[in-house]
Amino acid sequence: MKKRSLSWLLVALALVPIAVQASTLSQRLKGYVLLQVEAHGEAWYVLPSSGLRTYLQDGAAAFAIMRSAGLGITDANLAKVRAGDPTLIARLRGYILLQVQAHGEAYYVCPRDSSVIYMKDGAAAYQLLRSCGLGISTSNLMTIPVAPTSATPPGPMSSVPVTPPAPSVPVPTGSSGAPVIAGCQIFPSNNPWNEDISKLPLNPNSDAYIASIGLTGHLHPDLGQDPTYGIPMTIVGSAQAMVPITFDAYGDESDPGPYPIPADARVESGGDAHVLVLQSGTCKLYELYAAQKDANGPGWTAGSGAMWDLSSNALRPDGWTSADAAGLPILPGLVKVDEVVAGHIDHAIRFSAQHSPDGYIHPATHQAGSSNTNYPPMGLRVRLKADYDISNLTGQAKVIATAMKTYGMILADNGSNWFFQGDTDPRWNDDELNELKTIPGSAFEAVDTGPILK
Repeated sequence: MKKRSLSWLLVALALVPIAVQASTLSQRLKGYVLLQVEAHGEAWYVLPSSGLRTYLQDGAAAFAIMRSAGLGITDANLAKVRAGDPTLIARLRGYILLQVQAHGEAYYVCPRDSSVIYMKDGAAAYQLLRSCGLGISTSNLMTIPVAPTSATPPGPMSSVPVTPPAPSVPVPTGSSGAPVIAGCQIFPSNNPWNEDISKLPLNPNSDAYIASIGLTGHLHPDLGQDPTYGIPMTIVGSAQAMVPITFDAYGDESDPGPYPIPADARVESGGDAHVLVLQSGTCKLYELYAAQKDANGPGWTAGSGAMWDLSSNALRPDGWTSADAAGLPILPGLVKVDEVVAGHIDHAIRFSAQHSPDGYIHPATHQAGSSNTNYPPMGLRVRLKADYDISNLTGQAKVIATAMKTYGMILADNGSNWFFQGDTDPRWNDDELNELKTIPGSAFEAVDTGPILK
């Protein structure tokens, strides 16, 4: 295999000027493997050196890319990368590394989660590169230029077998209208998360609730291109090993383990340290709060945790928390890039408010507040007013605002007022998301979805 020194790489990276088009999809997705969700899951590797895409047809193609696009690295620096050295990881994310002091063994630094994956041969490389893939629509894929040396994918009627998309790729929407991820419908169509609330009556205390959250405050997307923003999710297969979970805070309100949490599960940046794991095949959702991998053994320690059967509308016991303060699941309320790319969001969106009272509205099951009845209760549903003009919004902002009119938002946690959450993905467009920050709290109203419980 072709060998290049790491020193050459570092010098080259230092000399690369900041491109004028650094905000384009091609630049943001350098080093990623993209899976064409509207085709057959065709895989493309975006060359980190050029931003051009090349077709990952099979193991032979992956082996050729390893040879042509690989960068040489010394044993010492490879050890630093595998140990998670932040400086080297930041520089080498998305690159294929060739161990020059051994036999050219190949490693891929997965840009999705910065994991370092060993690829023993072309077949392994093909499967492992796909496992780090991100779903992408055909229209967005077409904006990324094709490398001149790229193979051509087979036509739609080709008999060439194509491996299905990796289970980490969310499927935008099911035929039922309810969201689908990794082949799992996210709760039944009649679940509150999937309910159209655009015609529901106003909550009698709507004015007080909205004033408490803030009339002059503004909507704030707690997500973006920065890889530390948002709440990541991990998708595993039905064969994923179950591991023990130790709860150190709310064990009496948590579902006991074991959970199918892999050692490399993605953990949310920041204090809440949520871990969300969706198990395809069983269609069970496992969520942890304040999660940390145990130093010894396969298990995890967490503040609280909950399991969800995505085929059921069953709630947690009244008074129980979950991985969220309201006792709600987190994943269903996240805005996902794939659904925004698809052009529609078919569920309510999770949001936070600074204060809440000592009560909750189903589907929430837990309170985390005071006796002030003007504070919004956990589980409160709010919507963007029908007459609020969103015609000036563009792209991702308009898709999200439209969902806020139809499905609204559910109060799920105490935190900054009007903050709403999404998944962690580099395909977010910060310029478009920032348009949502112009929407004031006064543009929202609370709807009546049931009584406050205590």
